[in-house]
Amino acid sequence: MQFIKFFVITALICFSATLATAQTSTEATAIPVATEAIETEKIIKVKVKGVGCSRDLKAIATSVANLEGVNLCETLKKGATTTFEVTYNPSIATEKMIYSAVENTPGCSNQTARPYKVKL
Repeated sequence: MQFIKFFVITALICFSATLATAQTSTEATAIPVATEAIETEKIIKVKVKGVGCSRDLKAIATSVANLEGVNLCETLKKGATTTFEVTYNPSIATEKMIYSAVENTPGCSNQTARPYKVKL
């Protein structure tokens, strides 16, 4: 009789220890879920008047790309009104900052002139 009690008690201890280990190992391998919202990139198209040559395109694209938070600035359409596509992080840069960078870019033929205007 004592042998059966000993066996049952030992089996219960082993079972509870296995159950406790299984619960802690599941918790240890659980993947934490981020509760913060991740700010995604935003893409805008900026129309610019006053672009006359390919050096203007490069100057504007470089000026905008050098802004903190801007990842990419590329020319989509060349012409009387040139369109640029700008990819940026809205938590760091704003559309107003991008427009300002475009309009403050010096002209390629006259470094004191600011010939480019954003068309809203």
